[in-house]
Parts: sequence; C-alpha cells; structure tokens
Amino acid sequence: MPTITIAVYDGCRPSSFTNLLDMLDIANLQWQKRYETQEILFRWQLASVDGKPIRTATNIRMAVDTTLQNATETDMVMVAASKYSNKEEFPDFVKRQRPLTQWIKQRGEDGALVMTLCTGTFLVAESGLLDGKLATTTWWLSDLFQRLYPKVTLDVNQLLINADNVMVAGAGSTDSLMALQLIERYMGQQIASLTSKLMLVDNNQIEQTPYLTLQQQLQHNDSLVADAQTWLQVHMKEPGALEKLATHLNVSSRTLIRRFKQVMDITPNRYLQNLRIDAAKRLLESSGSSIETIMLQVGYNDLSSFSRLFQRKTGLTPRAYRARFQYAPPITGT
Repeated sequence: MPTITIAVYDGCRPSSFTNLLDMLDIANLQWQKRYETQEILFRWQLASVDGKPIRTATNIRMAVDTTLQNATETDMVMVAASKYSNKEEFPDFVKRQRPLTQWIKQRGEDGALVMTLCTGTFLVAESGLLDGKLATTTWWLSDLFQRLYPKVTLDVNQLLINADNVMVAGAGSTDSLMALQLIERYMGQQIASLTSKLMLVDNNQIEQTPYLTLQQQLQHNDSLVADAQTWLQVHMKEPGALEKLATHLNVSSRTLIRRFKQVMDITPNRYLQNLRIDAAKRLLESSGSSIETIMLQVGYNDLSSFSRLFQRKTGLTPRAYRARFQYAPPITGT
C-alpha cells in the first residue's frame, strides 16, 4: 500500500494535487469492487514544514496531517505547485523554500518517487534532483526555468516525463495523466483505463506543444532583436520579409542571424515560422475562415507545405487543431 506525502505550503495551488487525489480515490473504489475487499491501495497525508495549517493561493485555510520532519517514511512525494506573481519575484520565492527543497532532496535520495507539475517543477529543480536529467515544466515559464537551472535538460514540448525516481509534468490537467501513470503502475492497465473513462481524461495526449505561444520568447534586453520581433509581427506575411528586415534595421543578414541566435537561441527564419504558425493558431481558434485563407493571411502560399510545417510545430494538422481548440460562442435565445 504506497503512501503519498503531499508537501504543501502557504500560497500553494490546491488544484495541483486535489484532482490527483480524486482520481486515486476513484481508483481505490474500483480496486475494492474488482477484488471484493475493504482494503485500499493508495493512502496519502498532507505535510507542511511546521505542521500548522496553510493558507492556499485561493485563500482557503487547509489543515495538514503532519510535519515534513515526521514524514520521512513515504513511498511517494507530491510537491504542490505554487502561486505565480511575476518573473522578478518568483525566483526569490523559490529560494525561500529551502527547508522544503532540502526535504524533497532527502526523500528522493532515500528512494521515494518525487512528483510535481507546473510551477512545482521549480521547487524540485531547486532541490537538485533534476540535475543531469530530462524534465519538462509549464510552457509559459520555460525560459525562466532554463535560465535558473541550466543543469537540467528541458523538453517543454512534453506533458509528462518520468526520469528515474522523479516525475514532472507541465501545466493544467497534467495531474490527471500523472495519476493514471500511478494507477497503471500499481493497479494495472484495466483500472487505469476505467478511471480515465470515469473522469473523462484523454490519456493519449502526451505533448503540450499545441499550447505553446511566443510569449516566453519576449523576455530579454536586446534592443536590436526586440525591434526585429516587433517589425516581423507587423510584416510577417510579406514576401522576402527577412531581407527587408535586415535593410530596415540597417544591419547585415549575418549580424541579424548572429544576434538572434545569441538572444533567442533560434534563427530569424525559425522565429518567423513560429510567428506565422502562432498567428495561424489564433485564427483557427477564433475565426471561421477556411484553412486556405488563413494560410495566405499568415504569409504562406502552398497548402501542403503549410500543413506539414503546422503539424511539425504543434503536433496536429490545422484541421485537427481547429477541431480541438476553436472557440464556440454560447447559444443564446431569440
């Protein structure tokens, strides 16, 4: 019977662990029915640094079961995700959690499976358990994560990565996928499948690529690259945009490429492709225009090439992306 310790603290997001616990509870019920037993497989406890109640990010007062110091005998650790303010304050918040991150490190070194998602990945990375390992995090903080933890190999496209005894996930409903992995590991595929159906969880989704935008690429202090980004956003659909950009900035193409790669870690051409695909995503989500019309609006003139590039960037065809993400206005009475 594996025991899970949920590490909580003031300002944590309750949704980062309560849904997982709901799914494990449902799996326990299915286990009892299947084997006609009153025993449950998964057990859990909430622990804080001092054992006192915590105040969540949503201002809910939550009691805990024990202190971190008394929660050393545990099979698994679930680190709650935290409230996020901004990129200036967040690293300081993480540093202040040293008692928690030291406890996380010790549990991982003792052999416990350490799990987290979204902003909680920063706390696990701060513990050092992810050094030299492959990890993911929430897509909109990937640039900050890479800057703070260069020893971690980050693949932000992935929703969930299980590296040795550490399991980390991206944002949103990735806790559901994490729960299904635990259920399948300890209870088998049949109960995991039944739980996913009961909870309406799509366990085939393995990437957060479709959710990526260019937001995380805008945080830098290079004025030349910033001017280039602004110009490309306005002129991205024009033929020969990159050549025109170099002329506009009064720099050589070689200088433009060098500065872009230095600041953005990609070439201007790749950035322009990303910009066009990002614009196409928004149009597919919000408009009823045909895919051919959207293709032309973002600067492409060959449907086959556009579709291949779109699928390579997002993991979905334009048509499949629209089917999943298009906004449907509410139906109103007449």
